[in-house]
Amino acid sequence: ITILLFAAMLCFSSCKKNNAGNDAPAYTISASIDGNATTFNYGALASTINVSGGFGITIYGNRKDPSISQTSLLISIVSPNPISNGTYVENSSGNPLIQMTYTYDFVFGIKYIFETYGSTTNPLRVTITDITSAFAKGTFSGEVTGMDATGSMVKYVFTNGVFNMKF
Repeated sequence: ITILLFAAMLCFSSCKKNNAGNDAPAYTISASIDGNATTFNYGALASTINVSGGFGITIYGNRKDPSISQTSLLISIVSPNPISNGTYVENSSGNPLIQMTYTYDFVFGIKYIFETYGSTTNPLRVTITDITSAFAKGTFSGEVTGMDATGSMVKYVFTNGVFNMKF
């Protein structure tokens, strides 16, 4: 009986559990901002938006940086149709409303907010490559604009954006 129990323990302990397809995606969002690689993985999440007569999601994350507090990135997609795999483009037909907000806060608590603004040369483009009730994955690029600390209009260009978020 001891040998039989020992053999059973070896068999069960050597069996490898197969988690294929069940691995939870990481909470990640990153992009190059004017060519500088930046991650917004602190507090990163995706959530659904309650929209009357439509559907929406947000993708959000903070950049953890001791010299800059509350720097964050928010991407929202709202549509009369369920959000699904595909590309959503600012200023496009089909009534999707998409927006990107880039916020940073200097040490003195002054927030600077830069948002998409209807660029015709580099509009916000969000491509969802995989979405379920549990997660959303995809890519993004585009421009945001706003006023800096001196009151001057500033534009930031986002390229190589990638997100992999749980709801």
